[in-house]
Amino acid sequence: MAGATSDAHRERDGAGGPPVFREAYFSTFIFYSDIDDAEALNRTLLSAIRAERAKDEVGVVRSNVPTLGGWHSHDQLHSDPDFAPLTDRIHTFSAEIARSLDYDPAWPLTIDNMWAIVNPPGSHNVSHIHPNSLWSGVYYVQAPSKAGKIQFTDPRTQHVMQTPRLDPAATPNSDSWIDVFYEPTPGRMLLFPSWLYHSVGPNLSEEKGEAGERVVISFNMFQKKS
Repeated sequence: MAGATSDAHRERDGAGGPPVFREAYFSTFIFYSDIDDAEALNRTLLSAIRAERAKDEVGVVRSNVPTLGGWHSHDQLHSDPDFAPLTDRIHTFSAEIARSLDYDPAWPLTIDNMWAIVNPPGSHNVSHIHPNSLWSGVYYVQAPSKAGKIQFTDPRTQHVMQTPRLDPAATPNSDSWIDVFYEPTPGRMLLFPSWLYHSVGPNLSEEKGEAGERVVISFNMFQKKS
């Protein structure tokens, strides 16, 4: 019920008027975590991804753009022992999130599918969502400078259609943002609602050869009875 929450935010008092209180509901969460031993893990993962690509150079077409060189693996990497070190960390990460959201422990978050994406300079990923999943995530294996940020778009259509004019002198307030960007950081894992539209900007890296590729592993999760 409105007004019942204990952490309501009190706005500045109006000009002689009564105080105004703000409450937030239906929040959209994006979680992230940085893996401690990422350098060693990423070397192992990169080798495994290169091996997968050597076996299937064509890959599959999803949000990647093959004509620009983007490559997308099959989506069962979580069943491959070569990727077990990452799947273990994903389940540890998601378990912490599930506890923070009061999920039923008898229904833990579990990986449904997992795949690798390689974007060479000039390639990108178009805006999309992940149907039939609860949470989706991305782990950055390799990301040279200017490799392309992931962009999340406000899911409230009305907010996108009619954007407010903000005070140019005020400090930007995330409550009014329409888009949120995350810089790709090797060793970082993101988890976000599968219904949240997201895209990846073009890879503008100036590195040559494989060093210029943006390499990630993405995954979907659902709750499965333990």
